[in-house]
Amino acid sequence: MHQQSPRLRQFILLLLVPISLAGQDSFVRAHMAGSNHAETAETTYKELNGIDRNLHREIRQIQGTKPSTQTLEQLKAKYDLSPRSDTCPVYFGQPTIRQRFSGEGIFRRATLDEVVVELKSGNLTPDDIPVQFIWVDGKRVTVNNRSLGVLYKAGIRPTKLVDRTGTLPPEGSESLEAVLRRLEVMGGKPSTEMLVRTGGISFDGRLTEASDWNVPMGEIVSMPDDLLIEASTCKQRDK
Repeated sequence: MHQQSPRLRQFILLLLVPISLAGQDSFVRAHMAGSNHAETAETTYKELNGIDRNLHREIRQIQGTKPSTQTLEQLKAKYDLSPRSDTCPVYFGQPTIRQRFSGEGIFRRATLDEVVVELKSGNLTPDDIPVQFIWVDGKRVTVNNRSLGVLYKAGIRPTKLVDRTGTLPPEGSESLEAVLRRLEVMGGKPSTEMLVRTGGISFDGRLTEASDWNVPMGEIVSMPDDLLIEASTCKQRDK
C-alpha cells in the first residue's frame, strides 16, 4: 500500500482545517439564526396575545378540554364587547380545532388540507369562505375557527368578513355564550395561532379520535407573516 509522505499529510491537514472551521462556523450561525427566530416569534406572540406562547399552548391543551361553566352575564361583564372601526387581522377564539370540518356546511367532512389545496389551486377563493367575527377587548375574534384556519394555513387573508357583534343567535354553538365560553377556557386570550387536534393517544393514555378535545396536537396553524405585521401595527396604535 502506498504510504503518504509526512510533508503530503501535513499539506492535506492544512487544507482540511479551514474547511472544517468553515463548516463549524456555518453550523453555529445557522443555530444562532434559528434561536434568534424562535426568540423573535416568542416575543411577537407575547406582544400580540398578551401571554407567553408556550404557557398559552399549555393552557389551551389542558384547560381547553374542560367546558366553562360561566354564565353569559358573567362573561359579558368580563369582556369588552363594544365594536370598533378598524380593520385589524382576525384572531382565533377557540383552544383547538379538529382536522376535519363537520358534516354540515359547505365542506361536509373535508379535511383542512383538502380545502387548503383547493384554495391554493384557485378552485376556491377567499370569498368562498366567509369568516364571522365579534369584537372582544378591541380585537376581532372569529366565530368559525376552522374557516379562518384553512385560510391562514394557505397563507391567505380573509376577504369576506362578517361582523356578528350583537347579532349572534341566543343558543347553539355559534351563540355569544358559546363563543365566549370557548375563549374563557383558553385563558381569555384570543390567539394568532391555532392548535389542530389529531387522533392518537390522549394525555390519560386513551385511544382517541380527533373529534375529542383531549388529544395530541397534530400541527399549529399561524396567522401569515404579513398579517402578523399588521397586527403589530394595530397593537402599537392602541398604546
